[in-house]
Amino acid sequence: MNRIVCPFCHIPLATQELEVATIDQCTCLVCPECENVLVSKAAATDEHPKQLADVDA
Repeated sequence: MNRIVCPFCHIPLATQELEVATIDQCTCLVCPECENVLVSKAAATDEHPKQLADVDA
């Protein structure tokens, strides 16, 4: 199971726990605890996307 740590509230989350939202016609994954955007479709399609969360392997 893949888990990430929210860089804003530092809660560990399973990737299945992230909420899906649409903001300005862009699909985003949102932390259910603090409601900050962790990944957006626009960031994921950039040539060099920014890392917004640490992966806990």
